[in-house]
Amino acid sequence: MEQSTLGILSLYAMLGMAIAILWMRHQQVLRQRDSIADRVGSLEGDLNSTTERLDLLSRGVDTVFGETPELHGLLGVHRSLETAESLLFEQAVGVSSSESCAIATHAARAVLDGQEDTVTEDKVSIHAGLVPLVERLSSMLDAAEMHAEDLELTGPEQRRLGELFHAIERTDRAAQCYRRAHELASEDASALRSLAAIQREEGDVEALDRSLERLLAIDPDDAEVLEEQTLLLSGTDIERVVRNRRRLEALGIESVASVEEASIADLAGRAQEVRKEVDPLSAEPTTAAGWTERAAKLMLVGEVIVALESIENALEMDQSNPDAWMLHARLLAAGDGKTSEAIQSVRRAVALGEYGILLEAEILENDGRIEAAREVLKQHLETDPGDAEARARLALILLGAGSPDWARAVLNEATELSWECAAMHVMDGRLHLEEADAHLDSTGGHDEMILLAALTAFDEAIEQDRESGLAWLGRSRTLRYQGFRDEAEVAIVRARRLIPDHPSIPLESARLFQEMGRYDQANTMLAEAATNLHNHPSIPYLRGLIAARQGRLAESLSMFTKVLEMDPNHARARLNRCSAALLGEDLTTALDDANLLVEKNPDLDMARQRRAEILMNLGDWAEAEAELRRLSERNPQHVMALVHLGTCLNAMDRAEQAEMPLNKALQIDPEHSDAWYQRGLLYLDFGRMEEAFSDFKSAALVDTHHLDARLRIAAILHEAGDSEKAMAAWRDVLDVDPEHRLARRRFEESREKLQPAPQHLETQD
Repeated sequence: MEQSTLGILSLYAMLGMAIAILWMRHQQVLRQRDSIADRVGSLEGDLNSTTERLDLLSRGVDTVFGETPELHGLLGVHRSLETAESLLFEQAVGVSSSESCAIATHAARAVLDGQEDTVTEDKVSIHAGLVPLVERLSSMLDAAEMHAEDLELTGPEQRRLGELFHAIERTDRAAQCYRRAHELASEDASALRSLAAIQREEGDVEALDRSLERLLAIDPDDAEVLEEQTLLLSGTDIERVVRNRRRLEALGIESVASVEEASIADLAGRAQEVRKEVDPLSAEPTTAAGWTERAAKLMLVGEVIVALESIENALEMDQSNPDAWMLHARLLAAGDGKTSEAIQSVRRAVALGEYGILLEAEILENDGRIEAAREVLKQHLETDPGDAEARARLALILLGAGSPDWARAVLNEATELSWECAAMHVMDGRLHLEEADAHLDSTGGHDEMILLAALTAFDEAIEQDRESGLAWLGRSRTLRYQGFRDEAEVAIVRARRLIPDHPSIPLESARLFQEMGRYDQANTMLAEAATNLHNHPSIPYLRGLIAARQGRLAESLSMFTKVLEMDPNHARARLNRCSAALLGEDLTTALDDANLLVEKNPDLDMARQRRAEILMNLGDWAEAEAELRRLSERNPQHVMALVHLGTCLNAMDRAEQAEMPLNKALQIDPEHSDAWYQRGLLYLDFGRMEEAFSDFKSAALVDTHHLDARLRIAAILHEAGDSEKAMAAWRDVLDVDPEHRLARRRFEESREKLQPAPQHLETQD
């Protein structure tokens, strides 16, 4: 019994344990089911989110492709590059050299097919999306160790591929492509031009010269290439320089080196001579002289940064080279914020025996340190008073600083030997012209003795140096002041040939053309001057004069106002604005300008005349009379003052006194139409009709366009009943002003009076 009970209990225990295990397994399965359900739900959510994102991305891509369809092709380029990289680098089996070239060629053509063929300002632009693909192609070619000649591309394709590499600044590969393009299509100059641009940027002077020579072989009359190669060879290859200059002259282009270019070319020539002596077979610079020569050439073609690197190499090799220090100073001065270093380089060159005082003064002056430049020159002249160039430069600085008297004193202190320098005579002439301008501002006229002295000075400068462009420029200005405009034009043309880049050349040409009435040419010259001379008062002043001459009164008034905002002491601009405001009936502005002019320039007769005319327009006859009497006392021969005085006295009912100044005006100038007209009005008031009629006839005879005189003549004849003569007189008025209504009506009345009355036939009933 005990054994059976024990067995049953054991069986129950086992069953209980089995049930417990099964229950626990069931709960685990339930938990796993819930977990799987949760994960399936999360996965479903992720799939939905991913689907939505893919859908959004797809719509975005469609939108972008819709706006920029050229991106469609970039996907194909990407696939082509993927395939090429896979075939070249990821295959277990190696490919042959010819197969590699074919694969790379296919990839390059795919990139070219994706290029956007747009040219902006002569530069090829590529789409931003193509840039990484071009970089990827470049990396692939680097990894495969392939060059441009390994690609089976045509000449134009090589050029386009070079442009793409150039755009991503892979200039080494771009240069390879340009060279290969030139080899395949030797008559295509575009690849050579691009190659020359890279060589210019890298400072490879010898290679640049070869490229320019090839360009001249394609087009011997390419003026731009001729000018650049001339600069590049200045001072080193005289034969080709002469050839290029002759070609330019045959094309009608003056090729004259500026003073600075000639100076740098001289440095290059001296450096080349030294290099040939030291190492005549070296193509690459191995000496300080060679690096100096290269730097000088690079500076001539405008590559300042690369030139500075070359000259620093020269100074590392030889610290005692004065030419290198001078060129180093010029290059530093061409940059920003390097004035102190440039001055130090100049002084090192001077200590080594080079003449650098003018360059030092120029650097300081360009940096705005006028006082420092003046002091440097002054100290130099104390130790070397016979340096004429430095003395002339000091006088120029003082003149520019508004101290002409001090500048004149500097010239007067010069020794007799110093006057054998053209620069001294040029400076002497400029000071005379400054005096002439001051006299013009204060009196309204030129002093012929001052102009003669200026012309003599410039002629002396030309006699000593016929190639002095500044002397010819000064001569042109002096001749213009004297009224010899044709000779002035010859001189300004000569000056332009000698100093084509001088900013005063187009400005002086504009002044001359404006005075000659050639307004289109004057405007062209002003546009050229405005590119170099910013905020220069002469430009709006001349534009105001041209506008006034062409009848654009509002524009001229605006231009003269602009000048006075720049320079309130510009007397001629204020006088012209006063005249323009008077014509525009802005009497307040006109009177303010006239009062200011009379106050600051009491000897300026035109200002007093304008003030009197304004007062007459305002009806202030007493003050106008007082101003005119002051003007007549100053200048008894001033005809307009006498005429206006007669007008004032007549308007103030003092006709008896008015006749005397009018008679005197006619004695001085019998050809003055206004004097005849005003005296005619006076006689008309006196009732002396015959004398009045005679004066009006004289006024019309002197000035055939004097409308008021012709109206008075016609009115007198009309009132006298002489219809035939009246009709002719009214016709004369209409010849001057065809739209004059009164003249038209009176003409019709006179013509009707002359027509015969219609005859009526008598009839019988």
